[in-house]
Amino acid sequence: MKLLLTDSQQALGVALEHELEREPFNLLQPRAQQLDWQNAEVVDEYISAQRPAMVINNLGWGDSPASIDAELLVAAAQNISRVCARLNVPLIQLSSYRVFGDDNKSKHSEKDTPEPNSDVGRAFLTAESAVTEAQARSLILRTSWVIGSYGDNLLTRLMEALQQKQPWQLNARLRGAPTALSDLARIIVALVKQINSGADCWGIYHYSSGDACTEVEFAEHLWEALKQQDYQGPEPQWHLEDRAPEGTPVSALLSGLRVRNDFGVQTRTWRTYLLPIVKQWLHREGGGNS
Repeated sequence: MKLLLTDSQQALGVALEHELEREPFNLLQPRAQQLDWQNAEVVDEYISAQRPAMVINNLGWGDSPASIDAELLVAAAQNISRVCARLNVPLIQLSSYRVFGDDNKSKHSEKDTPEPNSDVGRAFLTAESAVTEAQARSLILRTSWVIGSYGDNLLTRLMEALQQKQPWQLNARLRGAPTALSDLARIIVALVKQINSGADCWGIYHYSSGDACTEVEFAEHLWEALKQQDYQGPEPQWHLEDRAPEGTPVSALLSGLRVRNDFGVQTRTWRTYLLPIVKQWLHREGGGNS
């Protein structure tokens, strides 16, 4: 099967490429400098010529506002979904819990009405709307917090702050379900394989790890994991905030019942991924001893 991965260079794309290498797919992964995804004519010409059997679109996606390219996110979703609809090519579009806003719900389901409270949240929702309006055979996958040893995410931000002897800026109100990049990639590949085998399940789906925590609780587990690795670097300086921040959903918790019921996907706890991720980060950064 010929599969198009639109961005294999950002953090999730790297994890997806690694996971897809184990599968018998003919993987298309054009570099950003080779293709202007914001040009509708160029996108139409490329996809029409390549004729992939499926598209995974993660262009513009990111875990933090700084890593999200809102303009690319929206334009790419619009252009790709139009071509996929015309060619009847299934499309998996990556999205985020950031489509939700200031509501008081502790956990969001796919049936909840998004009301984003930030520009990046509105960009994700605009991209989602473009896909659903253009393409019936589309699957939108929203994620909670995503963690890994690379990219811009909660774990790497805390590790870099520690390395630079900066305080850990943490909000006790923010709750999420940290999801390892490799776990998210595993799930996306599972969806691809099932759709390729005839699964006719479309619409909005949620996936996140099985355990909820606050930013503070996650940081506490991270520090314990570091101590298990005999980390000799500076100790964290804890700076705790106890009021809801502006422009960020208080809850990043997503119900994953629909993806489990339709695809048989089982969630995994982030706790089993934490120590290997910490080891990878320390190895990459030279051990963290200073």
